[in-house]
Amino acid sequence: MSAQLSVAVTDYPGFSVLALDGELDASSAPLLRQVLADTLARGQVRLVVDAAKLTFCDSVGVWTLAEAHQCAVALGGRLTLAYVHGVLQRILEINQHAGVFPIGVAFDTTLEW
Repeated sequence: MSAQLSVAVTDYPGFSVLALDGELDASSAPLLRQVLADTLARGQVRLVVDAAKLTFCDSVGVWTLAEAHQCAVALGGRLTLAYVHGVLQRILEINQHAGVFPIGVAFDTTLEW
């Protein structure tokens, strides 16, 4: 059973920060998907996902982030990852080198606004 995931959204002029706390996996990804969809629906298409307090992320979580990035790009925005570390960093490194992500999906590990 997965530990809880909490997502705190803070809106700023021109972008939103989504701070993750806990584990992002198959059981918690629907929560993040909903928060991301709600944020995009409000017109906030430049998203920063703060992973500083993320304790675990599996492939479902990574694909949730990739899908959100694609949605943001389609709306003229982007998704940037901040404070990537641990398992998420390793999964991203492996998948980027293996060509798993669709072309054009790149995740940054620092804020670049």
